Amino acid sequence: MIRTNVRKCRPAASALAAAALLGALAPALLPAAQAQAAPLGRACLFQDKEGARGAGHVAWAVRDPKDSGHWLWGATEGPANGMYIPAGSPNGSWIKGGTWKQLRGSISLARYDNYRCINTAGGNLAAAQQTYGRMKANGYAVLTNNCLTKSLEIFRSYSPALTGSSLPDGRTTPNHYFEVSLNSARGWEASRSY
Repeated sequence: MIRTNVRKCRPAASALAAAALLGALAPALLPAAQAQAAPLGRACLFQDKEGARGAGHVAWAVRDPKDSGHWLWGATEGPANGMYIPAGSPNGSWIKGGTWKQLRGSISLARYDNYRCINTAGGNLAAAQQTYGRMKANGYAVLTNNCLTKSLEIFRSYSPALTGSSLPDGRTTPNHYFEVSLNSARGWEASRSY
């Protein structure tokens, strides 16, 4: 029989050693565990390339971070023939809610060509709905208060994490924003066919 000189650890000493080891590892492990547990929001922008006489048109969608199966989506259609609608007058804004499958099957979104999305650290559907209500009532101006600028305001209220680096200013055409501005913005997925 070969004997080794093995020291038995006392239970208190081994418990202390384990706690020290776990304590040293905990800071590295906690952020990953917290990130997995954090509610994940998602915002999507839909593009109609031919809308607004070729300048493009967009619609928006946001996911409930507390129920990943529930979405809100909508758009502002603007005036049929014209460039301005005064505040308080109907500006063609609409909103719907349901599952991603319902969103995809929505007749209102049937004309859209592409979409792209971004994940957010969270999201607030109530804030998005409140902003939609303000956008629905604040008129329409083709260059400064349109389908794109209203979508961006809804995104910003939904998730304050969507700042200038991930949500650039919308002072451009919807097509340029969707195809160029979002290509250099942080976090946006590549465009997908709708």
